[in-house]
Amino acid sequence: MNLGIPKRTILRHRYVKNRPAYESFLEHMDAYGDVWKVPQREVATWWEARQAAVLELRVTASGNTGISCSLKDSVVEIDGKELRIPPFEISIPCSLERGEIGITFDCETRHVDFLREVLGHLGYGHLTQAHPPGKADIGRDMLTPVLQKLRETALLHWNYSDEDIAALRGLVRRAHHERGIPELRLWTLPHRGRHPYRVCVSSRFDVDKAIINMPLINELEAKHGLRSTAYLRPMGLFYGSRDIRRFRSRAGGNEIALHGEFVTSARQRFGDEFQAAIGEKKRLEWMIGQEVAGVCMHGGELSHNFSQNTRAAIEAAQFKYETMYRNNYYLPLHLPIDGGVMRTLSIGQHFADLNVTPDRDFAEELLKTFIDRFSKAAAVGGVFVPVLHPLYFDAFHYLCYPENLYRLGAYLPKYVVSIVRMRRKQNYVDQT
Repeated sequence: MNLGIPKRTILRHRYVKNRPAYESFLEHMDAYGDVWKVPQREVATWWEARQAAVLELRVTASGNTGISCSLKDSVVEIDGKELRIPPFEISIPCSLERGEIGITFDCETRHVDFLREVLGHLGYGHLTQAHPPGKADIGRDMLTPVLQKLRETALLHWNYSDEDIAALRGLVRRAHHERGIPELRLWTLPHRGRHPYRVCVSSRFDVDKAIINMPLINELEAKHGLRSTAYLRPMGLFYGSRDIRRFRSRAGGNEIALHGEFVTSARQRFGDEFQAAIGEKKRLEWMIGQEVAGVCMHGGELSHNFSQNTRAAIEAAQFKYETMYRNNYYLPLHLPIDGGVMRTLSIGQHFADLNVTPDRDFAEELLKTFIDRFSKAAAVGGVFVPVLHPLYFDAFHYLCYPENLYRLGAYLPKYVVSIVRMRRKQNYVDQT
């Protein structure tokens, strides 16, 4: 028997109060300024467009270098210091021939797809592969060890290390400087009214139970100009299609994504995780009448919903993005697989309300940690994804509805039986 689980539940309901901390955090963002506050779908759409974009560098008739980009709302970073809105010209100290400026690399065939991913990730889409007999600006011998380390880290930790990113940027910077131009790259975020965004906040709500609380949360966010993403459970126990449709009618510009339960629904209905991913996605799309772009995994009701097949199932179901990994990395990326990279974009999630110790200092600690993670995201022009659960915004409001009391009562016997059967340190009934 694991009595620690009911004890944890009691403490959470007593001390976990999200609204005061979240409201203070929204005020902190307002004071900071230049914050892009959008759902994860819009982050993914921007990032994919940015990855595919190319800076155009051309020596003009005046002898300056003209920089342009076809990507709407794009921003260019110059030598890691200055941000400017293209098109614009910069003066260059040396004499270059009039026409396009190309920066080239030489790379082993097996690394080309991954290198293109990393270059796009960093905003260097204008770099191209050298062809014989031309000499590359960045040689194979310099690139290969850096790429190998980047790939190994991404496979193990779902991110890139600061050291390896700095090494690759150093190679690209030197190649630019040797051609007589500053380091140029696409900035990570768009601009609004010619003011570049410096950081993005894209809040994630794991709607395990209290979907009834989401409109109240969205009203609070709207006062601060933020739109968020709610992850819903089309196969869940605590709300159904009527509740989901009612929320959809009030969600406005907020996004609905899938809170997946592939392991559980595969066992109960679909047969395997691949069919479960497709089935859950289609079911939620039918309920809300629109495409579902994103997914994260649900870990409630003492069931674990992540296995060795989960990533492949998400890829096969053609989700545009996932937010599964708490990777302490603030830029989206396509994770590597054998032969290339995954099509599904991986957006990190950086801190959850339930990771704070449930005690009297909960609200203070949650706000402190949110501000800390926000600052780290801002340092790299990144995306901060806080994870919150709507039940802990207003549990009383949730319990005021009789149908919610009925659903909790129906689940309680299963909950008690599961705890009795679990070992002392076991967290999930479907894991030993």
